[in-house]
Amino acid sequence: MSLTISLTPDQVEQRFRKLGIPCRFTLDERLKFSTTPVVANERKVFGFPTPTDHSALTLSNLKAILGTDARHQPAFFDHPWYTNEPFMENPCTAGWHFLLMDVHPESISQTIDYERRLKSEGMELPSAMEVVLMLFLHYEATNEQLLLRKHTWCSDTASLGRHVTVGAFGRNGLFLSGHPKGFASRGLGICGKISAP
Repeated sequence: MSLTISLTPDQVEQRFRKLGIPCRFTLDERLKFSTTPVVANERKVFGFPTPTDHSALTLSNLKAILGTDARHQPAFFDHPWYTNEPFMENPCTAGWHFLLMDVHPESISQTIDYERRLKSEGMELPSAMEVVLMLFLHYEATNEQLLLRKHTWCSDTASLGRHVTVGAFGRNGLFLSGHPKGFASRGLGICGKISAP
């Protein structure tokens, strides 16, 4: 039994449309992403492609589209700290994205340096945008809020030497936070990003 949920370009576009995100695949990209790479992992993995025209896929744009009204999920928890942070303008890279749907159990309560151990399993830190897309694309079809009580470290950095974390996707919306490199918390781990073959 496969533990991987993998979306087709049509499924991604359909969910984007429902969310109000203006992002589409070209015909060539539809053909390119019609075959899903085989990703072997014993944990639940969520896979989805994104197109080359990814200008709409930034955190600031998604926040503008989806808003901060917790009565209409998915939504962001509004906090002024991240408003002018450069990582909010980083577009999601084009191509396949495969992320663990929950934090790696052994990464919980570890600092961001735990990323080095995950490299031996073929994983790396995801970007905040990749995590947000995974959470929102999954929610659109299932109403399930992944990372309800957990956060994941991300590859993005913020001011004051902080590293971005994403999670606690609950009734107040999705939280974006920033923590120093040596920070650890029992709800913080890593949703490893798996390199596509």
